[in-house]
Amino acid sequence: MRLTIIPLVNPTEHQYQDLYKIWIDQTQPQLIQALKSDQQFFAARFNDRLLAAAKVSINRSQGTISDFCVREVTRRRGVGLYLLQEICRQQPEVKHWYFNFNGLEVQQKIIIEKFLNACGFSATVKDGEWDMKIGE
Repeated sequence: MRLTIIPLVNPTEHQYQDLYKIWIDQTQPQLIQALKSDQQFFAARFNDRLLAAAKVSINRSQGTISDFCVREVTRRRGVGLYLLQEICRQQPEVKHWYFNFNGLEVQQKIIIEKFLNACGFSATVKDGEWDMKIGE
């Protein structure tokens, strides 16, 4: 089976269990509340398992990606890159993307900064926020 990126609208119990492995710091009530908000959830799925996920907020032609996480055992296999690319591709109206990663430990920040730099994002003046403009 191939890796696919799916929007999560009504996660199954099995998908919630996978999300807890991705976002170990979030509870089911927190995830349910986030799903009821204007945020969209996207996940990378392989063999009916969720390997990575992100929350996306869209405001006209601007999008913000937050809580982007790839399960530790799956990292360095292109899953995060594919998830990020597909989120951007599936939202063609968004011309300016922000990536927010506040609250990470220093070592995690270094890793995500290298990842974002390789993906075409640039640091903004705000700590923990990077951006990328499409078509410029």
